[in-house]
Amino acid sequence: MLMGHVIAGFPDVKTSIEAAKGICSGGASFLEVQFPFSDPNADGPVIENACYTSIENGFTVEDGFKIVRELSSSTKTAIIIMTYANIVFKYGVQSFVKKAKECGASALIVPDLPLDHDEGLMHYATENDMGVILIATPGCDGKRIKDLSEKSFGMLYTVARRGTTGNKTELNAETDEWIQLVKNNSTKPIALGFGIQSKEQTDKLKGVVPIVIAGSYFVTVISKLKQNENVQSELEKASKALF
Repeated sequence: MLMGHVIAGFPDVKTSIEAAKGICSGGASFLEVQFPFSDPNADGPVIENACYTSIENGFTVEDGFKIVRELSSSTKTAIIIMTYANIVFKYGVQSFVKKAKECGASALIVPDLPLDHDEGLMHYATENDMGVILIATPGCDGKRIKDLSEKSFGMLYTVARRGTTGNKTELNAETDEWIQLVKNNSTKPIALGFGIQSKEQTDKLKGVVPIVIAGSYFVTVISKLKQNENVQSELEKASKALF
């Protein structure tokens, strides 16, 4: 299964909706809609620049919810809101979770909010029947992976390597060892991301992990679209090209 990714409002609200619909119609089972933040510390330059563009063009959190509402009502793909803690805190944790649920989001991902100090996110999510997907990063031991997976909703987002998003991940012995450690300790399906950019990579991961995440790959395709191109059609092709 594929998890795609768009930056809400990049390059504008309308285009990000059309791009998202294309990714979904191209076969993505899940779609991350990232609400841009000015300092996305887990992200590389491709996503970082897209976030800056969206913010400079006047993106608001309400725009993000509008996009999620449109996608959840028009596609069968599970829509996941990904954003940073500052955005959630500023909006209000309880209010953010409630609004996300109202708009039809299936789950939230907040990569810089630690499980042990989540400011009530898990509590409010449970209260609103909303999932929170947690992240396992290289360096986690078996005990930590087990704890994260037990509390994570539906899957365990597994970072393939150290660093930021965007750079191509080499699927080597070190990556294999890390994936095996997660598989041995996770009670949930693994969603593997960070640097998935080609069919060659997804082919290698078939039978290894059930879900692959492509983020910068899709944002790059969106950033290279020409003015007269059919956004939805181009992103549908890009989605299918991974399989």
